[in-house]
Amino acid sequence: MRKIILIAGPSGAGKTTISEYLTTCYGIPRVVTHTTRPARVGETPGVSYYFETPESMSRLHLFEKVTYGGNQYGSSREGLDRAWEKSDLVSLIVDIAGARSYLEALGDQVYFLYVTGDLATLKERMLARGDDPEKVAGRLAGAELNELPADLAPQAHVLVNQNLTKTEEKLDEIVKKLRD
Repeated sequence: MRKIILIAGPSGAGKTTISEYLTTCYGIPRVVTHTTRPARVGETPGVSYYFETPESMSRLHLFEKVTYGGNQYGSSREGLDRAWEKSDLVSLIVDIAGARSYLEALGDQVYFLYVTGDLATLKERMLARGDDPEKVAGRLAGAELNELPADLAPQAHVLVNQNLTKTEEKLDEIVKKLRD
């Protein structure tokens, strides 16, 4: 059965690091998402994003869509199907609303991995990667914390990412379980 590992959690939890580990160590492709913003230097269409027009974006079967800075971003059934052509096990980083959409649409095809850490570690990671200290404080205080809602908790597999070696060991177990 085709599966998608949804990776959600607060900023600084290590979602991108986990996605990259799954790709590097296991060849698990990341679902490529869509945007209406222009490609930046170094971005490759179909790898970084599917670059869309507002019209082409409106024709997609979107699981989720958000607008930032006047540009639309979203993930689609079409993008998921393209990833599944490469592998029966794929991953995607989402916010809580995106996780909810995928869980509702795909049910048991979803492995919902909620990654978190203590607030001090999250703050330290965001500052280390160069995030603005004011924005970091806001992310850790409000809705941007992307906390796990009580109604999704039963479907979530919580991974506390405090130690990379232990996180990788846990990911190894998850992949083995999903591939068996």
